[in-house]
Amino acid sequence: MSESLNRILKKDKPKADIVEGMTKAFFKKTNADEAVITIKENKMSRTGHQNNLYWLIVDQVRVETQNTKDAIHVHCQTEFLETRIEEVAGLPRLVLKSTASLNTKEFGVYLDDVITWVENDLCIKLNLPDNWKKLIN
Repeated sequence: MSESLNRILKKDKPKADIVEGMTKAFFKKTNADEAVITIKENKMSRTGHQNNLYWLIVDQVRVETQNTKDAIHVHCQTEFLETRIEEVAGLPRLVLKSTASLNTKEFGVYLDDVITWVENDLCIKLNLPDNWKKLIN
């Protein structure tokens, strides 16, 4: 049985009890005789709340512009994320960076860029949830 546990540890918070608790939980849930603990910088991808906000915005733009969600999404990727040209079968192809590869901070910047574009360039007043500013910071 392959099982893993993940937990975000804060630099200024106690960690010993967390690690001990996770270790006990791991061995209780699995038949494993050994475990590996890896600690790495938190570069989590966008959150579910950020993703939901993005698609809420895209849907509002879709209604106002009569474009498809896909067209709006590709436009935003092309406009606000890195793009590159790769040769495929001898032909140059535009490769778009996936929003799914963005960490929470990068996706927050992306959301802010999209919101600014929609409200300033398209002159669309977005109906955003009360907590939206927390999702871009």
